[in-house]
Amino acid sequence: MEPSHLTRRLKDLEDNIKQILALLKKYEDALHYEDDPRRQVKYNREIEQLRESANRYQQEYDQLHQQITGESTVQMHSVAIQLEEVNNRLDRLSAGQKAIYANINNLRQGLLAHYEAGEKNIISAITYQLNESQMTTISALLDAIEANKVSDAEMQNILPTIQEGLSILQQRGITLTGSQEEIVQVINAPQIDFKHRLKVAVPLIPFILDYEGELELGTGINLKQGLKQFMVRFIGE
Repeated sequence: MEPSHLTRRLKDLEDNIKQILALLKKYEDALHYEDDPRRQVKYNREIEQLRESANRYQQEYDQLHQQITGESTVQMHSVAIQLEEVNNRLDRLSAGQKAIYANINNLRQGLLAHYEAGEKNIISAITYQLNESQMTTISALLDAIEANKVSDAEMQNILPTIQEGLSILQQRGITLTGSQEEIVQVINAPQIDFKHRLKVAVPLIPFILDYEGELELGTGINLKQGLKQFMVRFIGE
């Protein structure tokens, strides 16, 4: 193969590696501030694709290393350093995400421990859409309910607030989670203990609060404000 062709291949390889480094920096910054589980999963899939690209570029480098000698060895050394940086960044991102996932999984298991076996499936589907902060908040609310820190009057007030919020969203054709219908059946069942119905309803609060539109009754009562006040009452934030 002609030396000029090898040099061109090396230059293309170097440019591709620089693009990966730029993308990794972008993902590092994005993941540092991102708390939406769905976006985190998307970023991680894209990072794994970058790892596959990095593996291909390493193979390309190894092939060129066997063929290029002389003046180009300086550039080869530069490319080798960049490849090493790519691999180090990928490893750091992977280790960081594993630690985050382990913490989220612990939070998820702690939250699910509040529920009976038959309900864990529908609640579990919701937890996969909650971030760390939301799961911590919901767990605190569940702890308060189970410790009888929520009075009967408060329960009688907050459950209808959640029901009203869901009803308004349903009228607008908005589905919050894949388990919403099953949860609505439980929280609307009069034969089920009121306290238990509230526990099942509580994980939906973040979804209602995240809805960008206004949720008001005909009386002008702001349902989202009522839910926020309830959360502040028991978690102090």
